[in-house]
Amino acid sequence: MFNNTGVYRLSSAPNMEATELEVVPEFYKEEENNPFYGMNKKELLEVSSQPCWRRLRAAFIGLVILAWLALLVAVVALVLMYPKCKAAEERSWWQNDVVYRIYVRSFQDSDGDGIGDLTGVEQQLDYIQALGANTISLSPVFETDGTDDFGVTDSLRVHPDLGSMLNLTALITKVKDKGMRILLDFIPNQTSKNHSWFTASAASSAHTNDYRNYYVWSDYTNNWRTVSGDVAWTFHFARNETYLHQFSTSQPDLNLRSGRVQDELKTVLEFWLRKGVDGFYVRNSAYLFEDYDLRNEGSNGGGSTNDYENLVHNYTLALPGVFDMLSRWRAVVSSNDSILIADMPSSDVTTTMAYYGHSGQDGVHLSLNRYFFDKAGSCNGACVKTYVDSWMSNLSEGRWASWMAGDENVDRFASRFNSSYIRAYYMLTMLLPGTPILYYGDEILLKNNPGIANSGNNRTMRGLMQWRNATDGGFCSASTCSTPWISPNADASTNNVQSQDANADSMLQYIRSLTKLRQQTSFRVGTYHPALVDDNIFSYVREFNGEMGYLVAINFGTTSQTRSYYGYASVEKDAEVAMTSGPDVGLEVESEVTTDSITLGPKQGVVLSWDFVAKEEL
Repeated sequence: MFNNTGVYRLSSAPNMEATELEVVPEFYKEEENNPFYGMNKKELLEVSSQPCWRRLRAAFIGLVILAWLALLVAVVALVLMYPKCKAAEERSWWQNDVVYRIYVRSFQDSDGDGIGDLTGVEQQLDYIQALGANTISLSPVFETDGTDDFGVTDSLRVHPDLGSMLNLTALITKVKDKGMRILLDFIPNQTSKNHSWFTASAASSAHTNDYRNYYVWSDYTNNWRTVSGDVAWTFHFARNETYLHQFSTSQPDLNLRSGRVQDELKTVLEFWLRKGVDGFYVRNSAYLFEDYDLRNEGSNGGGSTNDYENLVHNYTLALPGVFDMLSRWRAVVSSNDSILIADMPSSDVTTTMAYYGHSGQDGVHLSLNRYFFDKAGSCNGACVKTYVDSWMSNLSEGRWASWMAGDENVDRFASRFNSSYIRAYYMLTMLLPGTPILYYGDEILLKNNPGIANSGNNRTMRGLMQWRNATDGGFCSASTCSTPWISPNADASTNNVQSQDANADSMLQYIRSLTKLRQQTSFRVGTYHPALVDDNIFSYVREFNGEMGYLVAINFGTTSQTRSYYGYASVEKDAEVAMTSGPDVGLEVESEVTTDSITLGPKQGVVLSWDFVAKEEL
C-alpha cells in the first residue's frame, strides 16, 4: 500500500525485511504534467532551507517582533502620559481636625475647689471627640503671679490652681490613647515682673550680669503706649532705668534680640515637646520685636497720640524679626510633627498672611483668622464673600486657612449673633477648606455672663461651661463643691449639654452633624469652587473625582431668596438634600430636589449632593 510519501511498501512475510518500490500513482502523474502543480513536501523543504529564504523569514519575524514591541511601548506611554483621575492630596492631622479651644478655669472642676482644672478636661475628652473635634487647645496652664494668664513666673511648671505636672502628663497620655492631639499656649513676649529672670535682670546693668539684656531697658523713654493706652515704660529704681511693657507694668517685655533669651525660649518649647505636646499657640506674637533705636511712633491723624489707637505702630508691631523668629520656632516643632499657631491683633490680611512665611522661610502652620471677631448683628452675602475671598485668594501654595468666630478675649458668638445666623456661619466654615476652631460652649450657644467683672482672668466671655441641669450647670463634678471662681450664667440649669443632647434639633446636635459631614472625601481633600454669590447668597461647590459632589448654599440676607444653582461648577440639575441648617428650611434630608430653583429663607442654608462623574486632570 502507499504510505504518505508515495512509496509502495511490500512485505513477503512477518519476519522478512520489507522491500520498498517507488511507484508514482496515476493521479500524481497527472499532476506532474499540470503547469500549476505545486511542490511536494520534499521539494518545499529543500527550497525553504536555502539561505535566501532563511534570511527572508528571519527578516519578517524580526519585523513582527519589532511591531509588537512598538505597540507595547505605545500602550505603556499612553498609560503613563494620558490624563489621569486626580489623586487625593495628603493632609496632615491639623488640616483634617476640628480644634476645640478650652479656657481651662471655666471648663470642668474635678476636685471641688471651684476652679476648672486639667483633670476636668480629661474627664470630658469623650464629649469633645463625640462633638467631632480631635484636637484640644488649652488656655495658658503655666505658673503665674495671679494677675492674669500672661503673668508667667515659670513656663516649665503647671499653675497649682489647674493641677500638677502629673495631672497634665495624665491628660496628655489620655489624649494620645484616644488618638487625639493637644496644643498648649506659648507666651514668649512677656513674663511677670516676679519671674526670676526679671529679678536678676533688674539687679544690675553691669556686663557681668548674664541677665542684663533679658528685657528691654532704656535710660530714656519715647511716646510708645500700652495696648490699653497707658505709657509703655516704667522706671525701676534698683536698675535706674526704664523697662518696656506693651501690656501691663507687671508684665515686662522680653528682649528677643538677646541670644540668651532665644535659647531660653527654645528650651521651653523642647521641654513641652518631650512631654508629648502636639503644638503651640504663640500668644502676643506680633509684639515680639520693637525698633532697635526706640524711635517715636507717628500719628495716624486720628487724634491725641496719647491714645494707642491713634499711633502708627510701625515700630512696635509685626516687625520683620517676628516672622524670622516664628520660622526658627517652626523648625524646632516640625521635627516632632507638631505645629505652630499665631495671630495678629487685627484682621489685616496682608500681615496675617506673612505669618505663614516670610522671605522664603516657612512661618506658622496656621495663622488665625480674626475677621469675624469684631462682627456683630449681621454680615450679608457680600460681607461673607469678603471674609472668605480675603483668605482663599491670598493663601499661597501649600498654606492652609483657619476659621474661627471667637475666643476668650472677645464677646461670645451667641452674644453677637442670633442662633439662625450662627447655624449659617458654621455651615459655611465647617465645610470650607481649612481648619475650624471652636471655642468651648459655642456649640450650646453659651453667652456672655454680664455678672462677671472684666478684670484679671475674669472676662464675661469666659463663663462656666454648662453640662447639665444644675444651678452651676454641672461645672463641678466632685462630690463636694466650693463656690465657683466666677458666677454661673443665669440659664445654666436650662441651656446645657444634657438638655441639648436630648433635642435632635439643638445646636449641639447640629454641630455634630456638620463635623460628621465634614469627614466626607469631597470636603476633606476635594477642590473648592465659588458658585453663586451676591448680596444675600453665598454658595460654593466641593468635589473630588469619583466621590459625591456637594453644593453649599446659604442665604445671609434678611428676606427669602430663590436662585438657580444649576450649571455652577459641576452642579447637576437633580440632587439630593444632604443637610439643612434646621427644620425650618422645609427640605427633608435625602429628598430629591432640582437645583434650578431653590428657595432659602433668611439665614437658612442647605447642602445638596449628586453623583460626581470623575474628570480627567489635565
